[in-house]
Formats: sequence, C-alpha cells, structure tokens
Amino acid sequence: MLGKYFLKSLLSNKAIWGWGVGFMAFWLFMGAFVFGFNYTSRIQSLDYASVWFSLIGLISGSIIATSISYSVYYGNASLAYSFRYTKLKPSSYILNLTASTAVVASLIGSFIIMFTALMFGYKTGYSVLPVLPLQSIGIFFLSGMFMFLLSVVLIIFSNNHVGLKNITFVVFIPQILSYLFGFSELGINLPSYVVYASPFSDIPRLLFMSYYGEASKLNLTNGTGPIMNPYILLLCLALWIGMLFVLSIILVRRIKPVSIEEGRQV
Repeated sequence: MLGKYFLKSLLSNKAIWGWGVGFMAFWLFMGAFVFGFNYTSRIQSLDYASVWFSLIGLISGSIIATSISYSVYYGNASLAYSFRYTKLKPSSYILNLTASTAVVASLIGSFIIMFTALMFGYKTGYSVLPVLPLQSIGIFFLSGMFMFLLSVVLIIFSNNHVGLKNITFVVFIPQILSYLFGFSELGINLPSYVVYASPFSDIPRLLFMSYYGEASKLNLTNGTGPIMNPYILLLCLALWIGMLFVLSIILVRRIKPVSIEEGRQV
C-alpha cells in the first residue's frame, strides 16, 4: 500500500520528469550535436553513443534520488512517531521507497534509451539502437536503488548526528559525485581497483556494456586498457546496495524528530 502510494506520487512529480528526463535530454543533445564528431562507421558511432548513454544514465539516477530524498528530510518527525506508535516498520518503509524509486528510475531510463538512439542516430546517420535494452533497464533499476539508499543514509545520518543546517549540500552529494566520476571518465584514467570498488564507476560501465553489447575497456573514451569484468562490476554494485540497505534501516530506526526550519538557516 505504501509503495503504491509513493510510486503514484513519484510519477506525478514534475521536478523528477523535468530534471530526470528534460535536463538529461539536453545533455544528450549536447553530446550528439555540440561535442560530437563525424564518425565513418556504425561501430564508432555506437561506441560514442554508448559512452554518452552511460554518463547520462549515471547522472539521471542521482537527480532522481536527490528529488525523492527530500521526502525523508521533511518527514523525519512523522517517521519517528510512526515507527514507535504504529505498525510501520523501518525495513518495510525503506523497502517500499527503494522499490518505487527503482521503478521510476527504470521508466526514466527507457526515455533516455529512446533519446540516445534518436539523437545520435540522426547525427551519425547510423542505427545506434542498444544491443541489450532489457539489461539497460535492469541497470537503471539497480542505479535507482543505489542512489536512493545512499541519499537516505546521508540525510538520516545528518539528521541524527550532524544537524540539518547543511542539508542542502548533503542532499546533492550523490549528484556531485556522479558528475565528478562521470566526467572524469572522459579525461582521467582511473586504476582498475578504483573502478571496481566505486559504484559511480560500476554503473556507467555496466550501462555502456548493455548499450554497446560488449564489456568496456578500462578507459571508456579511447577504448584502451584491460577489459572490465561485468560480473565483478555487478557484484560490487550489489554489495554496495546491500550494505546501504542494512545501514539505512539501522539509521531510520533511530531517526530523531528535528525541526525542518533548521535546514533553512544559513
């Protein structure tokens, strides 16, 4: 019941559609028509489209999570009361919100797939449809789970132990990290152990593989370095999701009622 209500509220959230779809379409347009090059083969075009798809897919998940995580921030007092005096359980609350967020992330991911194929296909003149579209949707689902759980952990930790004066910055940490790791893929060669260990590197490489049809090299932009094992990438991402899920339940069980007015103080 809670998940159904939350999913309905997410689907009617204009900010999520505006930033998660509209703003991402803008970046895809920039990648295709402003920063793009004239490639002479379909494989080169597909490779270039896959790189941008992986980057935008990473950022879109963080934007969705940022928009949704405010509901936890605004509801800290009611959650503290509900967990103590009603049948609502922290595990049920987190599970329902995580699942709803993941479904919305998958739906928005389908739009990103469509925009990528249309824009880059029009620009290059080749068909650049994703090779494994269902896997792409699945990675968007996992990305939505990870980004939401990370946001919840950061917000509740701040609520319980640090205070809400810097809540605006805390909420945007996943988005900031997504931009840093995402755009660093375009010019910085990260060590393989960093790529495997970082979920912000796992997600774009898994998205790249699902769109391009082959596992990515260590360096996405120039296609050099060893081939990244997609199973290890997926395992590392799953471990992060599991760890954050457990941590979020522990934190939300101890959530403290704090006035949201504190978050508006400068």
